[in-house]
Amino acid sequence: MNVIEKFAKNLVDQIADAGEKFLDLRRLRSKSVYSTVKLCEELISHKGVASGIALAREIINRYRQMTGDDKLKFFVELKKKTGPDIAAVSKLARIFLKTRDEERLMELSKQIRAARYKLFNRLNTAPGGTAAIVHMREDLLQFLPEHPELKVMDEGLKELLTSWFNPGFLVLKNVDWNTEAAVLEKIIRYETVHDIKNWDDLKRRLGDGRKCFAFFHPALEGEPLIFVEIALTKGIAGSIQSIINSENHFEKDADTAIFYSINNCLRGLKRIPLGDFLIKQVVNELAMELPSIKTYCTLSPVPGFARWVREEVRRGKSELIPQEDLEKLKVLENEKWYRDPETRAVSEEALTRACAVYLVRVKRNGKPIDPVARFHFGNGAQLYRINWMGDTSAHGLKASFGLMVNYLYDLKHIESNHEAYEEKGVPAVSRSVRSLLG
Repeated sequence: MNVIEKFAKNLVDQIADAGEKFLDLRRLRSKSVYSTVKLCEELISHKGVASGIALAREIINRYRQMTGDDKLKFFVELKKKTGPDIAAVSKLARIFLKTRDEERLMELSKQIRAARYKLFNRLNTAPGGTAAIVHMREDLLQFLPEHPELKVMDEGLKELLTSWFNPGFLVLKNVDWNTEAAVLEKIIRYETVHDIKNWDDLKRRLGDGRKCFAFFHPALEGEPLIFVEIALTKGIAGSIQSIINSENHFEKDADTAIFYSINNCLRGLKRIPLGDFLIKQVVNELAMELPSIKTYCTLSPVPGFARWVREEVRRGKSELIPQEDLEKLKVLENEKWYRDPETRAVSEEALTRACAVYLVRVKRNGKPIDPVARFHFGNGAQLYRINWMGDTSAHGLKASFGLMVNYLYDLKHIESNHEAYEEKGVPAVSRSVRSLLG
């Protein structure tokens, strides 16, 4: 934190402290959920800056002390109290339909957005407000499966956080062995694609021939939001073992940057589009720093592939997998199938073809069912190659029978690939992968 940021933080704290003098402290003695919701209503209509910041800080402090059940009650009550005025919305909608006037449309938009937008914006004025709201959304997401009526609350928070965490506010930093230890500890903790075992393992991943970049936000000091790990290689790597287990990282004639692990760090920022901005910005950074790098490619997992294949095999018939391949894939019922060379040979071609089908043709709502494919196709990448036994770890074998995928980011075609995918639903696929589709 620099001198200006420290000064600003201290100033906000002082304003909040001063504002508490103007609050009726007797109202603040009750710590119930309902009294906290009452404070939220007061904050929405509040005029004073100092006392408003104090109110926001009080609400956040109370929320932090709530149990899980109380947090659920808080969101349920908040939804009731801060929703849009349906009668007012209907009236403005009728006026707009008659006038087709842009000013009436703006009034309608403000009315629809509801008081909760104002509430969260004002909570954000408290010290640590942004971090608190991110944690609130993390809690809210956990309640949604059993309480879908709270989805409107989440959509509002998602919209706000998307605007607060847009690329203009994010700071891209190179993470290396000299980065402060607190950040490095978080890199170890947040790595979920390929676990970092210990500090020595992290040091290898940050050594020569390796890069790590992360997005940070000024309001969340020392907290990486999303990071990507990169290996500089000669040619396109097809095995994660050759990257994370290699002691000799530096390749003299490296011409390829392999993005082999992308991790979102904060659950409260789920579905906030950070990854696509990160990859594109990192590509631009590497292009300036390392002009010898000509190819940008991922080495990606296929997380739901094994589950899908097993379901098709159990049914005995498949609309997408040829019957001949389906018969070969029955060997996968043996959990130790990969240890037998003959079994592996029988299943290799059938599994590789099935993986191509899964990534390109298995869809939900018109988009690939595989979340990694959906992400990279949406970014304008090309499905370049499917790698047999690309990940032989226990997790890799369980999730995708050891297969991994290269998505190619060809700078000349990213935009056209992206447009074809978004407008027509057509993913970019290499000739070699198309040949697997039949």
